[in-house]
Amino acid sequence: MENRKLNTSDIVYKAIEEKILKQEWTQGMKIASENQLAQDLGVSRISVREAIEKMVALNVLTKRQGEGTFVNELSPSIYLNNLIPMILLEKDNLIDILEFRILMEVDSARLCAEKCDDDTIEFLEECYEEMCNSKDEPLNFTYADYNFHMGIARGTGNSLIIKVNSILTDLWKFHQQELNRYLGPDGGLHGHKKILDAIKERDSELAALFMRRHIERTLTEIRSIKAVEKDSPTDGNR
Repeated sequence: MENRKLNTSDIVYKAIEEKILKQEWTQGMKIASENQLAQDLGVSRISVREAIEKMVALNVLTKRQGEGTFVNELSPSIYLNNLIPMILLEKDNLIDILEFRILMEVDSARLCAEKCDDDTIEFLEECYEEMCNSKDEPLNFTYADYNFHMGIARGTGNSLIIKVNSILTDLWKFHQQELNRYLGPDGGLHGHKKILDAIKERDSELAALFMRRHIERTLTEIRSIKAVEKDSPTDGNR
């Protein structure tokens, strides 16, 4: 499925996705016209319209007669629709995502410790080593961090857990990028090492405990940062 050839409409879709993901187009902002997108991307206006209509149907964009097309507020509830080929995230939803991850990942760590094979452990070790070697390279660190958590999901051997994480792939990637931008690598490394060691020891209860502590610590820090941002008279991130 992931290897299928992208048609022209898909290319337009991904281009719009990237603009929103990178916050070049933010909530409430009017996006480029169909004509402008067609010219910029070197595609037909029909392909642009098809991609935009798909995003309108998914409530990512809104078309206003005589005004143009605008970016909607993107709530986490949108992301659970398995028809969505990409995931977008507002920064203010980091707390929602972390709370959801507690529900998802604590028991995933438990199940991974019980069921995973040696290949999974080797993969997790490689991810952790890459994180240690990439503390000064944010993108590499984020990718290794993301792969570590996805490796745990796959290590559960549970088809539903794997499927849900697959659906939410883009969300997890962007989420890790934002978390690491806010918090840096050091605290995350310590938490990941404890989770990894517990899984290697096949200690399911300890793996679940360390995963909960890891995410709850992150959640506490993000809540504190968000509280400061809320109280600040000027917010440089907006």
